[in-house]
Amino acid sequence: MTMKETKSFQKAVFRPWADTHVGETAIVIGNGESLKNVPKELLEKYPSFGTNHIYLVPFQPKYYVCVDETVMMVFPKEICATVAQADIAFLHGDLSGDPNRETRKLFELPNVYRYDEHTIKVPGEFWVSGGTVTYVALKMAFGMGFSTIILVGCDRDKEWKHFSDDYPALGNRNDYCLRTQMYHLGLMGKMYKNVGRRIINLSPPSELDDIFERGNIEDWLNDIQGSAKMPVM
Repeated sequence: MTMKETKSFQKAVFRPWADTHVGETAIVIGNGESLKNVPKELLEKYPSFGTNHIYLVPFQPKYYVCVDETVMMVFPKEICATVAQADIAFLHGDLSGDPNRETRKLFELPNVYRYDEHTIKVPGEFWVSGGTVTYVALKMAFGMGFSTIILVGCDRDKEWKHFSDDYPALGNRNDYCLRTQMYHLGLMGKMYKNVGRRIINLSPPSELDDIFERGNIEDWLNDIQGSAKMPVM
């Protein structure tokens, strides 16, 4: 994504939540196994984006994101309290007319925003979900103006282990899905960097370190944030 494309993206975002956190730091919380080792103090230190089954931590994020059809159609009762208590919940808009009454009830909550292909358009995007809810959370954080994002629990574990044994099993993820996720996360890395913003990975070392800065949890707990290692783009 070029600088011109990134600026066009920014101008296209006209939403009630747009630019409400300009210059601030947020934490995007993945659901990988490493989340078990992330201090609750860090999760609570910054405005947070939690996703899918984050309620199993348990933890209530400031912003909740769910674009997974299975989660919303099979577990609407389980996620309802987390959705209701978030400042804003960004949900898969195509499911607002789902036959499941419990799923439809989610969209009746006053804090729910319907996320779809028109919410935020990113040049080069070919899956509106990017194949991973982390991508959507990063998009929404960008639109809200956050200048620094720290990532935790984004393990990129091919076995798809999660932070809780009670986390519902997922379907198999093939190599194409994994490549698609990395492509879209790469779009986010470039988009943030083009306008001087940062995404810093505090999750276990993985291929994400090729596109995001590398940091560590202790530095961010103790407000020592100058040691992040820049990726080679």
